[in-house]
Amino acid sequence: MDETIIELERIAAALWVPPVRERLGSWQLRAADGFTGRANSVLPLGDPGLPLPDAVAVAEQWYRGRGLPPMFAVPFPLDGDKGPLDAYLAARGWTIRSGSSLVLTASTSVTDPDARVRVDPEPDPAWTALYHYRGTELPPIGRSLLLSAPWQGFASIRSGAAAIAVGRVAVAGEWASLTAIEVDRAWRRRGLGGAITSALCHQAAARGAKHVLLQVEVDNTAALALYARLGFAPAHRYHYRVLAAE
Repeated sequence: MDETIIELERIAAALWVPPVRERLGSWQLRAADGFTGRANSVLPLGDPGLPLPDAVAVAEQWYRGRGLPPMFAVPFPLDGDKGPLDAYLAARGWTIRSGSSLVLTASTSVTDPDARVRVDPEPDPAWTALYHYRGTELPPIGRSLLLSAPWQGFASIRSGAAAIAVGRVAVAGEWASLTAIEVDRAWRRRGLGGAITSALCHQAAARGAKHVLLQVEVDNTAALALYARLGFAPAHRYHYRVLAAE
């Protein structure tokens, strides 16, 4: 696997940290009660220290023992060469969950802050009321994940007491990650997503980060267009391989 992809995936993993993690060689086994794919999947970066069939079997048993579907997050280059692990999983019935997603990167200096945006050290009830992962409300473990980075900030734009746009930035060293960007349906197409993203990048720069990354599904054309306008460029792709319950 390309070293740049490995580095970006390690950065993202350090900024969204599940409560349960174990190492299998250079792989990371991660679990967080099923909340988000990234926190409940194997991150296979490098050599697991076992032959591939044995390593996959260990991972499968690890997730089954926690009542979770075995799942791999498989990063791959933009040209689509997914590598031997993905081929092995596909041949053994591991299916792709949804489609693929893109990892985008940018410089933190490409945007300016917006006076409408407030940034808090923790997500308050108004912030969490708007943020939904795959259409569901935030479970108890979600707050733990949101606060799992070395430093994070929570941006919002309010209409009265209600949050109408939210987002999270997490920083470690020279890198930052943007997650949980959401705009209330009634307030979309008014530039709020761009305002939140710009404010998050500004916060990252203020904390010393020079680069920022985020993940977005490949079929989210509106988000991709927004991030392109803000200077984000594709770095690589990933998808999830899931083994269904027997």
